[in-house]
Amino acid sequence: MSYHEGSRAAIAPTSGWRARINGKKDAVIGLKPLAFSLSRIENLMHKVSFDPQKMVGEIITNTSMMDLNMLEPTLRIFRDVMESGLAVSPYLKVETLGNQAKIISACSITVSGVFLKAGVPVRPKGGGVIEIIDREPVRFTDMLMYWATTIDPIDVLISQELTSVLEMMQTGSGRILGNLQEVPMLAGERIEERLEVLAEAGFAGVLDLGDPNMNVLGVSVERDHVGISLVGGTNIVAAAMSRGIRIETESINSLTDIGEMTHIEDLV
Repeated sequence: MSYHEGSRAAIAPTSGWRARINGKKDAVIGLKPLAFSLSRIENLMHKVSFDPQKMVGEIITNTSMMDLNMLEPTLRIFRDVMESGLAVSPYLKVETLGNQAKIISACSITVSGVFLKAGVPVRPKGGGVIEIIDREPVRFTDMLMYWATTIDPIDVLISQELTSVLEMMQTGSGRILGNLQEVPMLAGERIEERLEVLAEAGFAGVLDLGDPNMNVLGVSVERDHVGISLVGGTNIVAAAMSRGIRIETESINSLTDIGEMTHIEDLV
């Protein structure tokens, strides 16, 4: 039984291990710590100032670049994915740079930053590909742990074209991007309260909120912790790329004031 075809306990694919091995080599050659990806994520989480009730403050964002003449079709695909519930937020920031367009979109790690701001210690675990069957999340089929790579896992998985976001939207079954976070089980009520507030502000995307000490979509969590699986903020990018649109994307790379962003309905 290969890792790629494995059970819930064996979810890391061969390609995932290669990516991690390359990440380790890069870390050694560049003299950077192995936990670079996790450290960068945690630093950004601590800088999140977003207040979902007042709709003010900065969120963590992803950046996508494309040819300017592909901006409108890209935004239409982004809108469809957002309306299907496979995105974190409907807010975008669009800029033009010569013959290039830049789209800044919400990253799901923003949710972790909001938890942290509410006094809940959050531990980002990893990013991966989640199998959906009949609109129900089943398992992580591929996963990269944040502590094990200097490259953002979602960027790696997008480049390997492992998703089928549009197919999932059309048929109810497919593979989408997502991530996994861990929080202390005693913070359960506070987490649920924050998730409700975020949902009212248009920030959603919880795929699975686990029980204490129980696996989430086939991935184990630490003792006395609860796992939370969230949709990946770059599902919108994966969907557009599957339509042949060339996009260069960088996940979890910046902070953006929510006041500078516009609802997708006002863009398309």
